[in-house]
Formats: sequence, structure tokens, C-alpha cells
Amino acid sequence: GVSVPGVLALGAEDGWMLLEKVEGETVKSALGRWRERGRRGEKGVEGSIGEQEEIEEGNVNEQVMGLMRRIGEAVGRMHEIGVVHGDLTTSNLMLQTLEVEFPDGQVDGNTATNQQQVDGGVQEQSGAGKESLEGDIVLIDFGLAGQSVQDEDKAVDLYVLERAFGSTHPEVEEGFKEVSRSYGESYKGAKVVLKRLEEVRMRGRKKNMIG
Repeated sequence: GVSVPGVLALGAEDGWMLLEKVEGETVKSALGRWRERGRRGEKGVEGSIGEQEEIEEGNVNEQVMGLMRRIGEAVGRMHEIGVVHGDLTTSNLMLQTLEVEFPDGQVDGNTATNQQQVDGGVQEQSGAGKESLEGDIVLIDFGLAGQSVQDEDKAVDLYVLERAFGSTHPEVEEGFKEVSRSYGESYKGAKVVLKRLEEVRMRGRKKNMIG
């Protein structure tokens, strides 16, 4: 299914809704944090493949590619059920905290520093630490969303997301190809939508040229 915040309560007459809190941070915030570490020239945390990678400007490493794949899957599942978001930016994609249990029984997530007591001292844990880009993608803020079976509407969703990466996260813009690839694998009608996306891009470029 599509991962969205659960509705906990609803006041139809008064016009209010109580939603589940999504633990984690926005994709915009997570990629911003990743970018800042690259600018400082720091080493990346130990990843799931047991390697340490130097994060450089423009280097779309495996952590980022994994994030892109999960974004493509989430958008594909949403479009599969006939929903278009209407404001698909990295501010409206949440990276939900993954809980990890450590040997001492403590449970922590990917946005907090993980520590445990070792021989009277404190040892920081690597892996799912505060620099991780691991976690489930949760779609939020459906204020402009609607039901649609139109390929054009779905293509515009993707175009808005692509523009968000280009303007806010240029260092990983090339990684949007992985979003498209993953989208194509998770949504049966993706081939037609991606073709329509090319047309939307052309109209966007023409509009920018004309002003």
C-alpha cells in the first residue's frame, strides 16, 4: 500500500483532523544534512555494505541511490491507486525513522546518535546513526491531492518532483533517473506516464525560454 500518516480522529462538523505523527525528518532535511557533510569533507558513516565512502559534491552514493529507489516506489504505488499528490516536493516526503535494537537492549532510530555503555564508558554506534538515509518513505500533505486516471496529471507530479531535486538538491539531480526507473517497476502504467513526462519537460523548457 501507500505509506501515509494514519487518521486518528476526525471532527467533520468543526473541520478538524488528528493525524499520526511520523517519526523522522523530511527528505529535504535529510539530503541537506548529507550535502553539508560533503562540504565539510567528512567521511560517511559505515553503511549496510560495510564500507566507508567519502561524500563529495555531485557524488550520488549508494545510500542516496537507495533513497531514490524508495521514493520512486512510493510515488508509483500512489499513482497505481489513482491518486495524484499535486505538490510532490522533498518537503512533502518524510524519511521515517528506522528503529534499531542494540546489544544492550536499547532501541534507537536513524535520526539520533546511538550510544551504549562499554566498560564504564560510552561508545558511539555506527550504521544506523544520525547520518543515515535509511528509512521508509511516507507521503504527507495531501491538501492539493485528488483522484485522477490522467497520465498528464501523473506526469506533472513527477515533473514537480524532478524540478524540486534540480532546484533544491542539484548535487543529487542525476539520481532522479533512479526515481524514474523504480517508478517504472512499481507502477504498471508508468511507461505511458514517463513518455508524457518528456512532453511536460519540453513545455516547461519552452515556457522558461519565453519567460
